[in-house]
Amino acid sequence: MVTTREVSIDDATTVTHMVAALLAELEGGQKQGGLDTRLVVDLLAMKERVYGFLAFTEERPVGLIMLSESAALFAGGTYGIITELYVVPDQRSSGVAMRLIEAAVGLGTVKGWGQLEVGAPRQPMWSRSPSSALYLKAGFAEIGPRLKLPLHGLASQRAKRNAAGRSRLEPRRQRALGRGIPDASSAKFA
Repeated sequence: MVTTREVSIDDATTVTHMVAALLAELEGGQKQGGLDTRLVVDLLAMKERVYGFLAFTEERPVGLIMLSESAALFAGGTYGIITELYVVPDQRSSGVAMRLIEAAVGLGTVKGWGQLEVGAPRQPMWSRSPSSALYLKAGFAEIGPRLKLPLHGLASQRAKRNAAGRSRLEPRRQRALGRGIPDASSAKFA
């Protein structure tokens, strides 16, 4: 029988190991360096923004789902994002992931979230992944790819560009102005 419960700071080591295993799988079996239990503790301490559930068979942890709360106009307020979902290999296809998703849906309902989102791995990995079928079976709908802009180290790069008088956005701003699109950076609001 599979049971679930909310994670706590006391679960930081288990969460760290499960997320490290997930990241290793997503990176083709390469071990991820630098996943620090201290970071996990810090995130779990953010009780109003970061949530998680562990799944167990008897006393053995067999799955994890981590979520964060965000807010957006398109969502009509707050919504949840599944940031990690991992099930140990010998428990896959046994209903563990669905139980974790159900726990996340329950939390979102209690929190009043307008929706629950999940980011997918890069294509074509996603289309061949059993995860895509799991999420579709759970009622998720594909809404398109997600993009990311890593911010670590970006501040020092921006400082160098600013010292040189260049911005990454400047060429785009000039093209937009050339097409007659007003520059939003100079807009004034009443």
